[in-house]
Amino acid sequence: MRDAAAIGARPSPRRRAHGVFGQQSPADGERRAGALRGEPEPGRGASAALPDPALHRGLRADGAISWFQNPAAQASAHLVIDRDGATTQMVEFNRIAWHAGKSSWSGLDGLNKYSIGIEIANAGRLSKGADGKWRNWANNVVPDADVIVATHKHENTPAGWQRYTADQIEAVIEIGVALHQKYGFADVLGHEDVSPGRKVDTGPAFPMGSVAGKIMGRK
Repeated sequence: MRDAAAIGARPSPRRRAHGVFGQQSPADGERRAGALRGEPEPGRGASAALPDPALHRGLRADGAISWFQNPAAQASAHLVIDRDGATTQMVEFNRIAWHAGKSSWSGLDGLNKYSIGIEIANAGRLSKGADGKWRNWANNVVPDADVIVATHKHENTPAGWQRYTADQIEAVIEIGVALHQKYGFADVLGHEDVSPGRKVDTGPAFPMGSVAGKIMGRK
């Protein structure tokens, strides 16, 4: 295990890092909450990059980790945070991870080159079926107690969204603060901010304003 602040090369002072968040699926593993564990890099996490963090969502962390290790996925993230806050590192922080896709922010295009991608285990957008149960796109059932109904900031229609756990939010803040101290982020963003209309994570269930404020040290 290595401390988050001790990994990776410092980015060029001309290009400060950003924080971008997303979603992936939770696991039943025995990883300690808050611990960072190295994993084999995915097929396309191989190019040098300037870090510019990003957060992302999904339903089971083990499934996300397995998928990212498959070269056919052509996708990856630097970190995957499970429902209990356990964190697995997939890609070194000074290497590109393929998480944002077509994206732009503050004059930068292709945010993969400028970001650290953090996948957070979460089912994402949900719809209620005829049986009254909430399900995501993969037909995974989410208990009512784990669901909020809210309208995404880029949409006009309410939907169900799985809640993020307190352990996940705590892990994101702890890791984000360490990375900001190391790299000096310009901002903390969701994929919905850098790819509006194409991506909806982290979504309305994630307290992005307060999390970003704590990471960035804002009042």
